[in-house]
Amino acid sequence: MNFLAHFALSNESQNLCTGSFLGDFVKGKLSGQYNREVEIGIRFHRAVDAYTDHHLLTKLSRARFGNRFTRIGGIMTDIAYDHFLALSWDNFYDEPLSLFSNRVLKDVLAFKSLPGEAEKLAKIMLKKNSLRNYKDEKFLREASLSLHKRLNERTPMIEAPEKIIKMKKELNGDFRLFYPQLMKFASGWLKKNFRH
Repeated sequence: MNFLAHFALSNESQNLCTGSFLGDFVKGKLSGQYNREVEIGIRFHRAVDAYTDHHLLTKLSRARFGNRFTRIGGIMTDIAYDHFLALSWDNFYDEPLSLFSNRVLKDVLAFKSLPGEAEKLAKIMLKKNSLRNYKDEKFLREASLSLHKRLNERTPMIEAPEKIIKMKKELNGDFRLFYPQLMKFASGWLKKNFRH
């Protein structure tokens, strides 16, 4: 769910970025169905997710939501962290978020072998300018409503935006400590597995 972070961390090549986006859509073993850089991007997405899921700060953020949100705490944390990344984008990156958000989605859509569901989502995200809009609280509500419908209407996902907004200070504090560590992890992983 944290598309903005995945795009930002994989912003070294169009294929790497595309693979990072596909990480939520392509499951199982990779066996050459995509080009080398795209498959590295998919593996990179998986490595970033694993690092994020097991980090003490993201565990702390998930725990802040309480027992009622245990099943969806990870998703809520992803949404919150992308929101905070968008708000503090200029602290981490030189390219303006408005330019970055359009460019990476156009790059993804230029890839000819996108699975149908991934292509559909990328088109919607480009049309709605979703990545840039991650900084708006309205986005939190729209994303949560969409996920509420997709996941299972019995989950408390619909309550996520208010919960995130209520704990904004604490969650943003977690994010500000976590994201530089994630950037360092990502850089090390790419140096070992992607850069020549």
